[in-house]
Amino acid sequence: MERSWRYLIPSILTALYLILCIYAHYYYLYPLLLVGNLLNIYWGEFKNTELSDELRFFYRSKTSYYLKCVNAVVLLGLIIWGTFFVDKANFSWGHLLGFSVTTGLLTGCFIVTLAHDLLHSKSKLQKTLSVLLLTVSGIPHFATEHVFGHHRYIGLKEDATTAKLNEDFYTYFFKVTFSNLKESFLTQYGLPGYLRRRVLFANLKMLGLLAMTWILIFFFAQNPVAAIVFFMLQGFVSYVLYELINYIQHYGLHRRDKREEISQQLSWNCYYKYTNYLLFLLPLHSLHHLPDKSRRTTNLKAGPRMPYLYFMMIAMALLPPIWFYKMNRLAMRYNPTQS
Repeated sequence: MERSWRYLIPSILTALYLILCIYAHYYYLYPLLLVGNLLNIYWGEFKNTELSDELRFFYRSKTSYYLKCVNAVVLLGLIIWGTFFVDKANFSWGHLLGFSVTTGLLTGCFIVTLAHDLLHSKSKLQKTLSVLLLTVSGIPHFATEHVFGHHRYIGLKEDATTAKLNEDFYTYFFKVTFSNLKESFLTQYGLPGYLRRRVLFANLKMLGLLAMTWILIFFFAQNPVAAIVFFMLQGFVSYVLYELINYIQHYGLHRRDKREEISQQLSWNCYYKYTNYLLFLLPLHSLHHLPDKSRRTTNLKAGPRMPYLYFMMIAMALLPPIWFYKMNRLAMRYNPTQS
């Protein structure tokens, strides 16, 4: 039971955010999130002996299945509520910007990471929830890009989402944005013809769902401009945050060619319990990419370790000289042949 409620932390923080918005100020969320990181010290890291049991609970238990669905409904409610809140709040443009960015941070941290997990589920309900979450976060094409692009090509030069050594985040962001749009809607990752048609149809269907959402907001909102600005801006912020997370998770780690097996050495990991509960085990990223049979390895903490917590890594990635100074030397330990 103790472990179960910890996976509801995103929903608990979302509920606290709603209360702050209604009775106080949305920007109180920032100190709340910073203080929450103290739980990383209190709970500490997963021990290697704990990880197998944690992965089994998260990916295979009925309790975890229902916890994920509850989180999905709560987080969808956040964006629906936020749209109505903006529509009736008569925000100034400054407050609209601040509220949209703050909500987008929650969207990027909670909604995209949960959608990422549900995307790999075999449950039709969870896959549907994943599509809805990706729609409200403004990146519907993520569903096919992640499965047919990133997971197939991780660590290879064909994978735009694996940042190269000395590639700053801003260059990476524009490169990966155009690459993913091209692959999603034009080339479909070099798949066979029948799969290309399925991928294109899926992307167009999800894009249509996003467009329909904009249209519904426009026609039914009392203040449609503010409501649409909020919906689009929080989605954009969540997308930037998602790409930041992709950037820091794979920076400078690569495979030489397709014959080299996917291993734990292709992702940077964070093993702190609180951060993993908050981000639905996404920080155990090497283990996410491993084939199921490879997760039986005796050392589940063998992957490259992030030197700092996620929020510090993200702040560092936005300052390329500092990022390169710290991360290039670490990346070279795992890819000594890079130049």
